[in-house]
Amino acid sequence: MKKIKEKIQYFDNYLFIPYIILCVVGIIMVYSASSINLSYGGLKADSYLWKQLIFVIIGVSALLVVCHLNPRWWANSKFILISYVILILLLGFALFFTNPINGARGWINFGPVSLQPAEFCKLYFALFMARLMSLREKGFENGVYYSTGSKIKPYLLVGLMLFFILVAPDFGGFTINLMVILVIATASTNNGRLSYRKRTAIWSAIALVLLGAIQLLRLGNPLGGTKYAYMYARFQAFFDPFSVADSSGKQLVNSYYAISNGGLLGLGLGNSIQKRGYLPAPYTDFILSVISEELGFVGTVVILGLLFFIIARIFLIGIRSQNTYNTLFCYGIGSFMLVQSCFNIGGVLGLLPITGVTLPFISYGGSSMIVLSLSVGMVMNIAANQNRGMEIDITEK
Repeated sequence: MKKIKEKIQYFDNYLFIPYIILCVVGIIMVYSASSINLSYGGLKADSYLWKQLIFVIIGVSALLVVCHLNPRWWANSKFILISYVILILLLGFALFFTNPINGARGWINFGPVSLQPAEFCKLYFALFMARLMSLREKGFENGVYYSTGSKIKPYLLVGLMLFFILVAPDFGGFTINLMVILVIATASTNNGRLSYRKRTAIWSAIALVLLGAIQLLRLGNPLGGTKYAYMYARFQAFFDPFSVADSSGKQLVNSYYAISNGGLLGLGLGNSIQKRGYLPAPYTDFILSVISEELGFVGTVVILGLLFFIIARIFLIGIRSQNTYNTLFCYGIGSFMLVQSCFNIGGVLGLLPITGVTLPFISYGGSSMIVLSLSVGMVMNIAANQNRGMEIDITEK
């Protein structure tokens, strides 16, 4: 009992309470967004409700476990190497041995549920890069081989994993994972001894490449072939959704209608019009449109406020840390949640191309919920050790 009270004392409720609230909101909104269409199809209206509830229970359980473990369980080179091998095998299997879903081969089906390996890569890259850059700062550049215990250069391993995600093709997952890597590398004080000017030049080059890619997409599908046609159609819908309102622009156009219908206070929970066959898959990528229509501007702002509070809290915990590894890890987790949230919100509002990423903690999805829960649990572990004054340096021998 004494140990339980001690653990509760150092529990970071500023992370845990908003996390629980968003998970509960997600369960409710997944049911609201999916039940009508399931009924129309002659299926059980509450099937996604129960699945999401199970995902949340698994996620909360995983969070409670990892937030009390010794961080060396997941920060050591053996765990990172084993995780890499498992993930690269799963990505390869999904790429070569599964059928495409919405144009991408990113899911592995296990009966009623499916696994999305690219989701787990977000957490993996935060662990990998935090260890890599913290070891570099400790001067172990040649002796420890950074992160994996392998003599293979680490960025070759990173590049292969990113390549598998990109050719799936999963542009959203690729961009989020790439941002995790770039943010941690940039935040490190010894990131390959790059000067401030060189860092600025690298980010500027990335921005120019992205702008150039957008201009190419305006002219047509630069990659050609049917494999990338679905991805290109999403960019085409971003440029002019109403010109392709009957095909690739359908989601965005109906998202506009949903947001417009919601107004300030919304139509009421369960009363969305656009989810009734007009808005495709309203319980995943476009669940925010249903929230806007049913709960209005006020409800949407409250939910997004809780989400961005969690992200800001994660960055704050990283800033407060006296340990390089913990700081960089928190930056990586905060970055992937921030970029994913911005991609989802931007896609719903038509400010960014639709990339197929979910709204953290809210959208339906088991892989996403488990990864997010593990991530929050690990950050809570760091916060608890901070409060105890017992931060663990994983680079210590």
